[in-house]
Amino acid sequence: MKREDLRKAGGSALLALAMALAGGAAIWASNELATEVRQSHAQAQSGRDAAQRALSAARAEEAEIAAKIDRFRHLVERGAVGPEQRLAWVELIRDARARHGLGAVDYEFSPQRPLDPALAPADTGQLEATSSALRIRMPLLHEGQLVALLDDLVRHASALVRVRECTLSRAATAAPGGEQLNADCLLDWITFRPRSGGPA
Repeated sequence: MKREDLRKAGGSALLALAMALAGGAAIWASNELATEVRQSHAQAQSGRDAAQRALSAARAEEAEIAAKIDRFRHLVERGAVGPEQRLAWVELIRDARARHGLGAVDYEFSPQRPLDPALAPADTGQLEATSSALRIRMPLLHEGQLVALLDDLVRHASALVRVRECTLSRAATAAPGGEQLNADCLLDWITFRPRSGGPA
């Protein structure tokens, strides 16, 4: 082979090598670019996910605050926030007794005391729950009278009324009004007041 042919062959080999290197570099650059694009996309997606989580958390907190405000407004409207209104409770019992045609009703409120935390409504915030137990006994013509009375008290009392226990027994002798059942119930009348040391 002549020297001129060798030079041409060498030039072709160098050109082929250069093209191969250029092709490899292009592939490497393409892979690097694809990796950067994927990373950028992942970062953008992560940012969007974080923003969505923050928005969802803010909306959940807003809904929780709104629910607490509604609950507090409901308690205030019922008269369940502040001092006990025992005179109003007594009048409610008397009115309910007359409305449902009950005979003699014997009732007694116990002194007010803090409500057992296990029984207190959730999310009372800076309000402390207190309770006065009501023992109420009455003769009945039928069970429906008791159900109606308790429903009346639960719906209209300026407190949250919780029926703790209730027993029915048959009277040994009929009462003057013909009642043959006796009811003996214990109810918690729950009210709320600001916690000591809590914000005004």
